[in-house]
Amino acid sequence: MKTTTGSWNLASLPAEQREQIEAHKAECMERYRAAIELACSIYSQRRDKGNKWRMWAERELAARPELEQEARAKLNRLMKGKGGDGSSSN
Repeated sequence: MKTTTGSWNLASLPAEQREQIEAHKAECMERYRAAIELACSIYSQRRDKGNKWRMWAERELAARPELEQEARAKLNRLMKGKGGDGSSSN
């Protein structure tokens, strides 16, 4: 429901709808954390994989299509030395 001030007040929504919103938010956060973990894992293993690490990284990313876009973005930030995006992971 929209209040007269033009902002959304979740407390005014029915409990079932609030629960759905919270469940969706939790699902999104879990997917985001998994993508960050995948990117950090690839980044940390790149030296162990030698010259073929990029092909290996592409296979790892392709194996998780639901995480690929976010993981690739995080991996690119890590490679540029800008990995600290406020997340508390690696």
